[in-house]
Order: sequence, then structure tokens, then C-alpha cells
Amino acid sequence: MNDEVSKGRPASTPIEAYGKTLSGFRTLDIRTDRLLSSWLREEGVPEGALKANEPAPDFLLPEATGKLVSSLKLRQTAPLILTFIYGTWSPLCAAGLNALQGASLSIRGAGARAIVITPETGYLPGNFKRDHQLDLQILSDLDLGVSLSFGLVSLVPAKIKSRLLRRGLDLSAPYGFSFWMLPMPATYVVDQRGIIRRAYVGPDSLAGAITETVLAALSELDGPKPPLRA
Repeated sequence: MNDEVSKGRPASTPIEAYGKTLSGFRTLDIRTDRLLSSWLREEGVPEGALKANEPAPDFLLPEATGKLVSSLKLRQTAPLILTFIYGTWSPLCAAGLNALQGASLSIRGAGARAIVITPETGYLPGNFKRDHQLDLQILSDLDLGVSLSFGLVSLVPAKIKSRLLRRGLDLSAPYGFSFWMLPMPATYVVDQRGIIRRAYVGPDSLAGAITETVLAALSELDGPKPPLRA
């Protein structure tokens, strides 16, 4: 796993937490998201997706408040867990963020920091964070530049685009741009030198079982990792 992108389905998923998350979404939202995640699974891991033991690109992205956050500065003080999602409007991604939130105390206890990266703009990430009472740091990848640098972006084909539009999902609204490109969900563990130590790419990379695996990976990192304060 150290030198490959992990793309297998996790051994278990947080069924109870997932069901609780889905209760806040319309049936149409859930069906639309299943269509999207099914296409992503068929699409497979992008050929250029970064793997373990490769350097992670540093980035500067805004929070919902507009404050710019530097990954370089963050990783100089703590290992990073970088979670890429395609939107807080997605039940799949929302369930993944709730699983990550559930592990936040353990992540900080391991001396690490969790960062969520979404292509959404404006008030959407901040509203989701408030409504779900998350203390995760959510950053906006406004032009998909960071997702592209990690090799995670795929072009949505015309047939999927038309089916999504018929279901009322226009990605240009939450993303703020007209071209239909989507980041593959992914979770990376990045050490303080900026090296990717674990890479999980694909719709199943947001499951609770992956979060447990990430916590195990943090214990293998070199160097002292005093617990971080909230």
C-alpha cells in the first residue's frame, strides 16, 4: 500500500452514521449521488493520481471566511490528513465528513490535522460546517487547481452530464465555473516533510473504515507528535 494508490472497497462502512446523514437529503439527491459515485467507480482511479511516497504539492486555499490557509505552514507543525470531496451537497461526501468528524479527537490526539478540500465556492462549505456542527477545516479549491495537482480531476462525459441535469444537478452552480470537471474523492496522509505516506483514491476513500486505517497510519509516522489543541 505504501507505493500504490489504494482503491479497494473498505472492509466495513459506518452504516448507522451513513443512514443518519442520508436522512437530511432528498431521495432525488441520494439517487443522483449514487449515479455519480457509480460513474466514478467505473471511471476508476485517474492515471495521474498521486501515490504514496510521492511529494504532495503545497497549496494556498481560502476558508469560508476568506482567510487563506497554507498547507506548507500547517505541515511544518503537524502531519496532514487531506480529504478531497466533490461537494457538501453530496450524501456520500457528507457521510465521509461526518466519519472524519467522529475521528477528529483521535486525529488531534495523534498530533495530526485534518483538512477538507472541496471545489464549492461561497457560503456552501461554511453553511454545511455550521449546520452539521463540524470543527473540520474546509477549504475551497476554487478553480480545481489543487485537485488537478494531485491528479484527481476527471471530465464529466456528456451522457452523465445530461442525466445529472435532468435530475436538477447543475455543477456550475456550486462550483462557480461552467466546465464540467469533477475531483475524485480521496484521502491522503502527508508527513511533515511533505511526503504522501498513504493514498486512498475513489468514492470508497471516504468510508469510516478508511478513517480507521488513516489513524493507524499516523502512528507509523516518524518523529514526536504532541497532541494538537482544537
